[in-house]
Formats: sequence, structure tokens, C-alpha cells
Amino acid sequence: MDIYQQFIHKSRYARWLETENRRETWAETVKRYFDFFEKHLKGKTGVKSSRKELEQAVLNMDIMPSMRSLMTAGEALERDNVAGYNCAYLAVNRPRAFDECLFILMCGTGVGFSVERREVEKLPEVPDELFDTDTMIHVADSKIGWAKSYKELIHMLYSGQIPKWDLSKIRKAGERLKTFGGRSSGREPLDNLFRFTVETFKQSKGRKLSSIECHDLMCKVAEIVVVGGVRRSALISLSNLTDERMRKAKSGQWWLDNTQRALSNNSVVYTEAPDVNIFLKEWMSLIESKSGERGIFNRMAAKKQ
Repeated sequence: MDIYQQFIHKSRYARWLETENRRETWAETVKRYFDFFEKHLKGKTGVKSSRKELEQAVLNMDIMPSMRSLMTAGEALERDNVAGYNCAYLAVNRPRAFDECLFILMCGTGVGFSVERREVEKLPEVPDELFDTDTMIHVADSKIGWAKSYKELIHMLYSGQIPKWDLSKIRKAGERLKTFGGRSSGREPLDNLFRFTVETFKQSKGRKLSSIECHDLMCKVAEIVVVGGVRRSALISLSNLTDERMRKAKSGQWWLDNTQRALSNNSVVYTEAPDVNIFLKEWMSLIESKSGERGIFNRMAAKKQ
């Protein structure tokens, strides 16, 4: 391994060995991965007979398994199988999309999502009025606890209620996460997400959330998934060619007022060959934004792969 590879391994994939007060070596990380899957797949495949050859190939970096599995293999992956996948996809077409995104990202898996018109139009309308209530959301200190509490918040907002929330059970920032690895980000990020969500719903009373509002909520979800000061989330956002708000999501000084948008790479969805003028307009927007976005995703070509 060169110095850069060593840094990436130590900072992203090497687990902390409590008894030895150090991080894993590369060989120990690879062994942990194969130990887990040999046990997990016992009796289902011939993994044991092929382990030696495969393990040596990974050690030499001739091949690589799922990097999320390499990071989480062991108790963390045993507990949440989602943590074994590099990436996932969901359409923002129902309220559950937001808390599902939070859980998937907290498991270390990247999320591609769609805020295309045909998807976000399926969301219910936000009530005409939102009322403060004494209902308290008690947040458990776990991935599923965070996701369930966010699900409850979204549900209550769609019911016209603004609840209170209790984050007292969440461990303090900097405390070690023994199962998943890294350190706790504390209570502040989740509190920020809840406040941002409430404000977004207040701005959309009496109508459905727009594509850019859905996009910003998903980005804010990703913004809070930080472990020990290290970003642990990745998003790709898909939107319509004619969506002007999404086209300009990363134009101007967006990083001052909408810092959450840094968490997503944005791409426009082409469902048919575009008119040359429309294509050039989109291309000029990409250049003028100076962010290199939106990228291009051709759904027709993807179906042929």
C-alpha cells in the first residue's frame, strides 16, 4: 500500500481493536471480512474451499469486495444487513422515503433518489395549518431509533401537528460507537434536522412539497450522518430536464444559504433524445454553475445495459 491507500484504509475501513488500543492492519481487516462471510454463508456456498484464493486476491488488491461490507463485517453487519451494500435507490414519492433514507445512510450505504415530478406529485399535501402540540418524540440512541423518530416527526407534520422532541438519551458528541465504529456526533445534528424539517413544512402549508424542498430534506438528512467528524453519507439526486429549480440548485452562492446541497451530486434524467436547443440550455447551465452540475443520466441507455 502507498501512503494514500494506507490513510484511506485507516480512516475509513480499519476497526478499532479495544484490547490492543490500536486500529486493524490491512491483513486483519481482510481476515475479519472473510471470517464473517465464512460463518454467515456456512452451508449455503462453497466459500470455505475458495477462501484462500479470494482472500489472497483481496490482500493484494487485485479484486475488492463491497467496501461497505469491508467496513462493517462483524457485529455491525450481523445486526443490519443494509450495512453490506455500497448503494441503494429510492423515489421520493411517499413520506417514508425520508426516514428510510436516514436509516440507509446511517448504515453507511449511499442513496440515489428521484425528485422527478412524477414521483413527488404522489406525496400528500401539507395541511393548511400546523399547530404546536405537547406531544413528545423520545429519540432512542440507535440508528433505528433516529429513523423511527424522524418517521414520527414527518407523520405528525403531515397531520398538522408540530411536536416537541427529547434527545436526552443520545450519547454526547465524541463518545465511541463500539459496534459500528467511529464516534458519536451528539444531539445537535438530529436537532438541526428536525428544526429544518419543521421550517420546510411551514413554508409549504396548503400544498405539496416541491422537488427542491424534497431534495433539500434528503440532503439535510445526509448532512447529519457524520461519525467522528467524518462525512459518512453519499447522495445522487435525479430530477426532470424541465425542472428549473433543480437545474439551478447549485448555481450562485448556494453554499452560503443551502450548505446541505453539498451532500448530493445532481443529475438530470433524459427519457428521450432532447431537442438540441434544450440540451444546449442544460449544458450552458452546467458550465455557468461552476459546480459541474447537473450531470446527465440517460434512462433509455440504462435500460439497454
